[in-house]
Amino acid sequence: MKKKLIVRYSLEFLVIFLGISISFYLESNRENQYKENLKKQSLNRILNNIGDDKNDFEYNLKVHDYAIKSCEWLIKNNKDLKLLSNDSIGYHLGNAIKMNTVIIDNQEEYRGLQNSGLIELIENDTVVVGLQSKYINNDFCKKLENKIYQKKITLLDFLTSNVISENNKSNEIGFQVGGYYVSESNIPQNIIEKIRLKKDFHSYYISMIKTLIESDKKLMSLIKKEIKS
Repeated sequence: MKKKLIVRYSLEFLVIFLGISISFYLESNRENQYKENLKKQSLNRILNNIGDDKNDFEYNLKVHDYAIKSCEWLIKNNKDLKLLSNDSIGYHLGNAIKMNTVIIDNQEEYRGLQNSGLIELIENDTVVVGLQSKYINNDFCKKLENKIYQKKITLLDFLTSNVISENNKSNEIGFQVGGYYVSESNIPQNIIEKIRLKKDFHSYYISMIKTLIESDKKLMSLIKKEIKS
């Protein structure tokens, strides 16, 4: 009788134990699947953000390329300005001095992935490193933009003192830079040197953005594979 009771209670205990274990297992699986879905949703949104960045970066390349070309035009032609159209001089001064960009990247989704711990669920470590590098480089490019802005500020007094702006006149990419150069003198050498320095920052910025575009392309491919896995 006692043996039967022992067997019976043992079986009941085993059934209860197995039931609880299976319940915990299923709950754990549901939670893991839920986190996995959240991770993939975040990666999808990051993927869209990187796509938006690409469009912005390509426009920024055009802006900085315009600025460089006008800087080079002024440096090359400064000794012969009296032979050139005052409209052309004003146009290139506007391009060289005014033009800059502002990167407004959406890092909220990436920071959320970090803060929630979901980034630890990413199987490919190259994706994690790539995301970290991307936003570090984005921030560095923002600092470059700020440096270019500071160079712009040091040149604005010269621009406003020597160029009469023409309202509603824009260049081919939407910047209002048109104007008429009113000075009868060549551009002072110290201003030319500031323009030359600003050109160098534009060139460095372009090289960084081109690198970012290429690395973002590779990162997007890796993220897509991570989402599908």
